[in-house]
Amino acid sequence: MKNEWQLWDKLPEYGDLLYKRALGEADEMESAKSISKLINKSYYPGMTICDVGCGAGHYLLSFQRRIDKNINYTGVDSTKYYLKLAKKAFNNKKIFIYGNIFKLPFKKGNFDMVVCNNVILHLPPPPGKPIAELIRIAKKYVIIRTLIGKSNYIIKRAYNSSELGEKTNIVDLVKADDKIMNFGYFNMYTKDYLEQMIKKIDKNLKVKIIPDKEFKKFDNTKEAGKTHQTATKVIGDKQISGNLIYDWRYIIIEK
Repeated sequence: MKNEWQLWDKLPEYGDLLYKRALGEADEMESAKSISKLINKSYYPGMTICDVGCGAGHYLLSFQRRIDKNINYTGVDSTKYYLKLAKKAFNNKKIFIYGNIFKLPFKKGNFDMVVCNNVILHLPPPPGKPIAELIRIAKKYVIIRTLIGKSNYIIKRAYNSSELGEKTNIVDLVKADDKIMNFGYFNMYTKDYLEQMIKKIDKNLKVKIIPDKEFKKFDNTKEAGKTHQTATKVIGDKQISGNLIYDWRYIIIEK
């Protein structure tokens, strides 16, 4: 049976929103702006960049606008519908590849830089294996955007059937064996835990974790739709998603 946490195939509406962003028809993500700024610090023409968890290719548009219109980019995702949209948005089937973050289809050191935005928090714990894969395929740099917690929190958001476009009872959240039917992870790990875990992968890696404060006030809840009800908005200087306060950080790894 497919893992209950892999819900993106059941969330085509969210993919459609990402597709609009890839076309420039919806607002550019603030995280796309901030990671472009980070990449520019180390970027040089011809640098190979792999975007793991590329969705519908919305980050590529930002990279082309803010870094290099001819950027040497490869996007990887495990949701076939999102990849279909990405290929359509950029009229390019070759640069978008199906792949699983737990076993990426590339050789060691295949890319100069590997970026992974807003993915690690949605994966089952512990995060060591997927992060090790990002490090394995990178020649020089890895940039990861994820949530940091005051403690290590393993959070499951249970989806109502109606949010996934299903006709089953809205309160039917569990199966007969009392397992949650459909849920998504929203995990938060401490800075110390992530640093120690990465050093365990390779003690020679340089690791820096910095806050992502490069965002203006926004409210994605207005455009999210029923399948993405906990979309993010800014209140004061904090990002809020549903009942959660988000502390976004960038993990910058250098070999």
